[in-house]
Amino acid sequence: MFTLFETFLAVYETKSFTRAADHLYVSQPTITVRIKKLELELKAKLFIRGQNQEVTPTEAANIFYGQATQYLEDWETLQAKIRQSDEARHSFKIAVSHSAATTIMPIIFESFVADLKQLDVEVSLHNSEEVFDLVKNHEIHFGIIEKPIMGDQLISFPLFKDELVLAGDVSTGVFFIRETGSGVSHYTQKYLKDQQLIPENLIRMNNNDMILAHIKAGLGASLMSKRFMTDEITYQTIGQGYQRHFYGLGYADEHDPLIKRLVAQIRKMTELA
Repeated sequence: MFTLFETFLAVYETKSFTRAADHLYVSQPTITVRIKKLELELKAKLFIRGQNQEVTPTEAANIFYGQATQYLEDWETLQAKIRQSDEARHSFKIAVSHSAATTIMPIIFESFVADLKQLDVEVSLHNSEEVFDLVKNHEIHFGIIEKPIMGDQLISFPLFKDELVLAGDVSTGVFFIRETGSGVSHYTQKYLKDQQLIPENLIRMNNNDMILAHIKAGLGASLMSKRFMTDEITYQTIGQGYQRHFYGLGYADEHDPLIKRLVAQIRKMTELA
């Protein structure tokens, strides 16, 4: 019915079937068919064709014009309300550390699957200090990091336990370490100091998968989460001092009730794990 009303208004305002067709980007026969269909629905003649393709609205058309205009205005208002409803979806931005991205994030995701219809979710990858800064500046809503970092504007709570192990072959003289700011880098520096170990070649890489690929190829050693270990990787435990937690971070002054509930759901889920 919207198409018929739109066609009627175009003919009424242009006083021409041809100009109405050009305005609506359809053929003139299509305009004719639509007007005839509308006349059948209304049981009234709407236009009288004259010479030079000009048309004259009938009295019925003059009466109908106001109603048709209001109908289209109401339709546009309804569309705007629907768009606003869709735009009302809540942004939920999450930043995760490298180790958490493939091991913890899938578990966290389960906690808000039921709310996805209300959410526009974005997940990004950063080192722990970058995640901390993003939450502190309220650029994201929730973060997962690998070392305890506290801040006045943040709420912080432990998530799942994790254990770092020494993976790969130390005898190669090559030791891979994550970039400064990474949670694993913090523990790696501690380990090297505790063991008074000075590798011949200390190689920095800013990606866990890249380090893991080099270790699998037998090209060196590194401290890595035990969660990444498989049967094809040689590793050894290095003590309780390298058992740690992943930590959840949220913005302390978060005002969005839905975001606050989601963070609470994540916290409750991990407390039960």
